[in-house]
Amino acid sequence: MRFIGFDMGDGESAVSVFEQGSGIEPIILPVAGSRSLLTAVGRLRGEIVVGERAYTDVLAEDLSVRFKSRFTYDPASYDTVVLFARGVLTALRDAASIQEGDVFVVGCPAGWNAACRRRYHDLLVRAGFPTPQVISESRAAFLYAKYAKTVALDIDVLRESALVIDIGSSTLDFAYIVDGRETGVGTFGEIQLGGGLLDAELLKRAVERSRQKEELQRVLRESKSWHSYLEIQARKVKEQFFTLEATDPHAVVKKQVRVFYDGVQKLLLELDAQEAATLVDAPLDALGGTSFAQALRDALTHARHITRENPPKVVLLTGGASRMGMFQEQCREIFADAVVVSCPEPEFSIAKGLAYAGWIDENMREFRQAIAREITDERVSGIARDALPQLTPGVVDALVELALQEAALPAVFQWKRGEIDTLEDLTRQMQRRMEEVLASSLAQEVLEPVVARWVEGLTGQLQAMVDPICDRYQVPRREMRLSFAQRGEAGKVSIEARELMGLNLIGALVAIVMSVLSALLCGGSGVALIATGPVGFLAGLAVGAVMAVLGLTAVSGALMKARLPKVLRWVNVEKRMGSESVKKSLREALAKEIAAKNGAFAQQVVSGFTRSFQQYLHQLTQAAEIPIQ
Repeated sequence: MRFIGFDMGDGESAVSVFEQGSGIEPIILPVAGSRSLLTAVGRLRGEIVVGERAYTDVLAEDLSVRFKSRFTYDPASYDTVVLFARGVLTALRDAASIQEGDVFVVGCPAGWNAACRRRYHDLLVRAGFPTPQVISESRAAFLYAKYAKTVALDIDVLRESALVIDIGSSTLDFAYIVDGRETGVGTFGEIQLGGGLLDAELLKRAVERSRQKEELQRVLRESKSWHSYLEIQARKVKEQFFTLEATDPHAVVKKQVRVFYDGVQKLLLELDAQEAATLVDAPLDALGGTSFAQALRDALTHARHITRENPPKVVLLTGGASRMGMFQEQCREIFADAVVVSCPEPEFSIAKGLAYAGWIDENMREFRQAIAREITDERVSGIARDALPQLTPGVVDALVELALQEAALPAVFQWKRGEIDTLEDLTRQMQRRMEEVLASSLAQEVLEPVVARWVEGLTGQLQAMVDPICDRYQVPRREMRLSFAQRGEAGKVSIEARELMGLNLIGALVAIVMSVLSALLCGGSGVALIATGPVGFLAGLAVGAVMAVLGLTAVSGALMKARLPKVLRWVNVEKRMGSESVKKSLREALAKEIAAKNGAFAQQVVSGFTRSFQQYLHQLTQAAEIPIQ
């Protein structure tokens, strides 16, 4: 599968191709004979022409440039976007540069909202692009920095915090990335500040110096095509100068342009270090009287303020205008503690990053499918079910203590005080209390560490299912490292206490408690009725006399319905119920109840864990994608 990255810039555009599994970086495809395509479109004898030909061919008509910068507010630009995109697609097909089944990924400024992106997508479909994907250019720059061998930034640095600054012809676009995820873009992304402002100012100053000033001003007013043509020429002079300036501080670029409009006009475009300094410091009407340099500084300072809590470790500069020495100096000054990296070919970094993005998204889609296909509920449930014997002791101990202290004994005290009439009523009250306790936060607090330790013990087996899939789809294992956090933190895999509220469990607890109480009252099962004190002695005499006549079974049944006088209720039951022998009986009964692999407890625990783990795995898979939207 091949992925085509299409970077439609406001000034220049580029197209790249990346072939899945090739191991080769994305390659820039020539469009209409140019690797860096001028974003210009016109018509020549009824056919669409793009790039250099759109403005150099004397027969070309309806020249349009810088239309993408108007996209968010000017519907008149929509048809031009469609025309240019269709022209690019036609040129690629004519050159046999694209194939059936290629996946197209097109970039947009990070500041564009969802509505703008949908509209842009629909226009690309109108232009003939088959199911194009639209992603942020900042994400593309980030992925280029991550995968391109020519940049080779440390991935650990990128995972901490990074700032991508993309300055093109019309916009200054920021992407703040923390732990591989873009954040805060909406607060300071897509500032209307780009190299095109300098193009316009350079042209304006050249016209003002010209001996044919009035004639040239009339040309700019009356002819859209010639206006666009001259701005393009100014851009070429500017770009050439800033490219040379990096190695030659005395660089000078001059270009004589001839204009054929109601006669012939000549215009000299010239740029050197002194003129460049004047250009960037001149007040601009488009910026409300602020200079380009000051507006840029303000924007960078604002970005530093927004990212102050986690300052970027690396600042990545991209976009054609990032070649400006002044821009690079400001970035190094304002982000003094960061490593400032300039892309070696900033005009191509977005296009290549887009192709990477298409590949990553497809690869991750297949990875997600493999995770869902291979790590099934059945496999996870099997691991959990086989490990239940390791969970049982801790759960039993926690539940016994909880049942006694929070449900059984408080209910018994109510009965002893006469607030509950009969032992039958006591049974129902005890059951209600146990249900409430198991559904409470207290039960969750008690059981959570028990379950957490058990879950941690499953990590090795679960990880052994995940790692081979990671290797197959080139997803770093550390991105899918299972880490089961506790106490409500992200990535928690747990079983809530309410999962354990099977009536069998509650019934078992209640039955054992009631048998202890009945035995104490009736003196059966070898349990001494009399504890201490005169009340217990009198109760023993009374119940013992009745037993002698009716027998133990009859007495027990009668006791359940009887409203016993308070004097008979004040047996020292709490001491007996808190004894180790009673706790042992409770533990044995519960263990028997929950040890059955197909019992209610096992089913609830296994299903609860499986559901929780699959949710966690889904979240982890999403996190591994680096979803910068």
